Amino acid sequence: MPEPRPDPGLRRTQRAGRDRSDDDVLVAPGYLAGSAYCGTDAFVPLTHHYWHDMSDEMGNFYVTTMGSQLRIAYVPETSELMPDATALWQIRCRTDLHAPPTWTAAFTDETPPEIVAAVTAALDADVTAGRWDDEPYRERDDHPETVWEVLHAARWHITVDGWHITATSPDRLARLEYPPSLLIRRAHSGPGRGVAREDILATPDARRTLWEADFHSATPAHLVAAFATALADPAPISRERACVPRECHAHLRPLKPDAPTAPRPAAVPTPRDLARTRAARGPALATVSVPRWSTTTRPPAIAAPAVKPGPRR
Repeated sequence: MPEPRPDPGLRRTQRAGRDRSDDDVLVAPGYLAGSAYCGTDAFVPLTHHYWHDMSDEMGNFYVTTMGSQLRIAYVPETSELMPDATALWQIRCRTDLHAPPTWTAAFTDETPPEIVAAVTAALDADVTAGRWDDEPYRERDDHPETVWEVLHAARWHITVDGWHITATSPDRLARLEYPPSLLIRRAHSGPGRGVAREDILATPDARRTLWEADFHSATPAHLVAAFATALADPAPISRERACVPRECHAHLRPLKPDAPTAPRPAAVPTPRDLARTRAARGPALATVSVPRWSTTTRPPAIAAPAVKPGPRR
């Protein structure tokens, strides 16, 4: 299987085998980890040979299928290829290169690339299985309830008001909405069921969102479900402390220290070592024998009988 080809200009973050520094931390929930100013991880799952990549002189990076029906883009700067890009990451599906998008997904700057990677991994699985290259893939309504089932299983609070559905995370920092009213101003994205929007907050009372994700009309529900699964994953994400948004520092904790090394067994002294030790201690003290029947102290000495002087001659 060919290796993924992320652009060399994109700095690596949460990758297997990444060297960790003393300044690395864990961020939980993971959706507060920030983007780490790179997009590499979002492209790592694209392993099928059908993907082709390119970049421009502005540092933008694009991966497309052979016929350009699917395009995944990392657009940190103004792009001539995608002048209407609305966010840092863009995913678009169309019938051919010059046709308008049938559905789109967009993720703003502080979206962790590991979460975007959940969507690109699902796209790669579709390409591998050949599910993307048919009209139903671009038009179908494939069980949208799976999105809410994922979040319900993760104990998110879900409310339904007519066609308006909202799922809120237990910490009230993440909110996924399905507001059909947005369909009116985003009808250009194609026919479909409405728009799913994800808002992430640093604190429950924050006045602005940390990052947003939009899944436009007709986005296959299993792609949104893959996103929701990554969003609700309780596993923390590791980051360099300086890359975590300042407003999220309350959610940091240090990496667990490495397991202590086992103490080295003491060396067995050699006869020469023992001889040197005895020589350093000096001559041994004289020992005093103790009768066998005594377990404590020696019995008192028996005084010799007094000798009386004889008569004088």
